[in-house]
Amino acid sequence: MFTTATTAQAHYVYQSDEVWANTDSSKCLYTYAEVSHGSGGGYARAYGLASSGIPLTQACIMVWNRPPGNLKAGFQYFFHDGTQWGVCRQLMGTQNPDGTWSGYSNTTETSRMELNYDFGVVSPCGWGYYATKAGSNVYYGGTWYGGNVPIWSGQHIIEN
Repeated sequence: MFTTATTAQAHYVYQSDEVWANTDSSKCLYTYAEVSHGSGGGYARAYGLASSGIPLTQACIMVWNRPPGNLKAGFQYFFHDGTQWGVCRQLMGTQNPDGTWSGYSNTTETSRMELNYDFGVVSPCGWGYYATKAGSNVYYGGTWYGGNVPIWSGQHIIEN
């Protein structure tokens, strides 16, 4: 039997990677970026993971819970207009004067900060290809790490 994916099926594209680790890799940060159909008009998902877990090949040794405000995530939802990629929507927090972004922070102690957004039944920027670029940061030893390594989900067509 041969099958193909259609827009009615739950299909998603994602990438994740380690964006920071301390010297012995006992503590690390992974960033995950996803794009999918969601309710039909598109869906973006981003998270920072300071823990063992997904992806299975990661180097983090154990769960590393962070105090409130010590783990951040944000994303930009990109649309391809036929010529180039541009930002369609974003959940990045506040843009700082130095060009960095504040992100959205964990409000309780946790090892994962996740942002999800379902754009409903109509694509926010029209029919075409979409992708999510995610970033995450972790505060450790008086410094923020990971935010300068964005992860690109890959592209996914949204047809409505």
